[in-house]
Amino acid sequence: MAEKVLSQNLFFGGLSQAEKIGLQGAFGDDSEFLDFSKDPNQLTVQQVGSKVSGAVAVDLIKWIVDASPHNALRYFYGDTGHIYSESSAGSWTDIRTVSNSGGQGMAVHNDYLYYTQDSQIGRYGTLSSSPGFTDAWQTGLNNTSSVDFAPILAFKEGLAVGHGNNLGWWDGAVWVAAKLTLPPGFYIRSLTQVQEFLAIGAWRGGTNVTDSEEGFIFLWDGTASTFNYFFRTDGAPNALGNTKNRLISVQGSRGRIYTDQEPFNLVHQIPKTEAGKYLEILPGAITTWRGLTYIGVGVSDSTTIKHGIYSYGSTNSSLFPEALNYPHEISTGTQTGTGVKVGAIAGIGDSLYWSWKDGSSYGVDKVSPSSNYAATATFVSLVHDGGRAGHDKMPKVLLFTHKALAASESIQLGYKVDRAANFTTGTANSTVGSQKTRLVIPASRYKHFQFEAILTSASTTAPAITSIDYLFDDLDEEKALI
Repeated sequence: MAEKVLSQNLFFGGLSQAEKIGLQGAFGDDSEFLDFSKDPNQLTVQQVGSKVSGAVAVDLIKWIVDASPHNALRYFYGDTGHIYSESSAGSWTDIRTVSNSGGQGMAVHNDYLYYTQDSQIGRYGTLSSSPGFTDAWQTGLNNTSSVDFAPILAFKEGLAVGHGNNLGWWDGAVWVAAKLTLPPGFYIRSLTQVQEFLAIGAWRGGTNVTDSEEGFIFLWDGTASTFNYFFRTDGAPNALGNTKNRLISVQGSRGRIYTDQEPFNLVHQIPKTEAGKYLEILPGAITTWRGLTYIGVGVSDSTTIKHGIYSYGSTNSSLFPEALNYPHEISTGTQTGTGVKVGAIAGIGDSLYWSWKDGSSYGVDKVSPSSNYAATATFVSLVHDGGRAGHDKMPKVLLFTHKALAASESIQLGYKVDRAANFTTGTANSTVGSQKTRLVIPASRYKHFQFEAILTSASTTAPAITSIDYLFDDLDEEKALI
């Protein structure tokens, strides 16, 4: 017999894109609601988002913006033209229904709220005094009703508006509908800022993200007569963001996440995207919050992709790798299916908002410092084969060490062999003060082994795993006979 121990006391590797290998400290892609940002040497439970929109939201919200410093409201723009506001006290109001609108774009700039419709721009203001709506503030834009995207971004001293293959520009005094003209057949889908440049994500015209994989990102300095640089993307640019003063983009129809642009650096892919299925990230469903990029997933014909909120990045790039995590689901608890969508996400102050559609229901969730912990979180290990996938091994014991359990907290361990459909779980440990949870595994030969831990919180407190040890027999004496 040759007993060995597989140990893990680092957890900052996040969700792995492969079942057996990943970054140091990685875990399996079925893991959910875990938090390793507080201390990358331990795993605990994320805070949970709760619905804040009540029954007011009646469409899929595609844009979320903050109106500060002009007033203390947040504004939300839905895909059938509804504009909502949320007060600082959390009160929601449906303040306007705009006709001929697919919720194409929205931004706050210079004491006004701007919102694009099929072929015009409206504005609402002044926000700091007694605002009023002017739906036809600027007319004659390229009609975007076939794609329903006409993004707006405050940039330098002006306001950029993408409509079709034109970028409109408002400098505070003069509106120019075609400040920039992109190649024919391209539609501007997303905007962000990268260093001193406006980044413009454009895809070849089509009503769906699967219609064409051809796309570009154009960079413009705000003064040149045409774009300064352009880069061909690896697929239609879904959404653009900026974290740590660099470009973050989601490209193509399979949820691929890239950093930078010269060259684009493919860093991850949203898990469980099957061949033949598509995944679309809406352009308002990317944000930076607490130093990480958050992405709302999304729109898909897959029944296996987990919809909800993913995070990507590192709390300290000099010490820990950038990693993908699945910290939040929508408040209905629905994760899979073609009827669930995430429309927008925004980090505003100490709160993170996201919007969703679940069947015929709509809403906006929020997580903030006062939020409770998720009821449960699940850690799933990578698949272990002992370095010899074709040879038998024998399981022995799983041992998790953790911080002392508080009242109503528990940790339950489980395992499965040779890719069984479900985990076999042991009895949950809920002993107050306990710092170890152990599971003796019945003798059973296997080639592949995987284990899990289910962490149950007490709403205001949560367990924290500090190390894992898995004892097994590699049956080395049998291998020697081959």
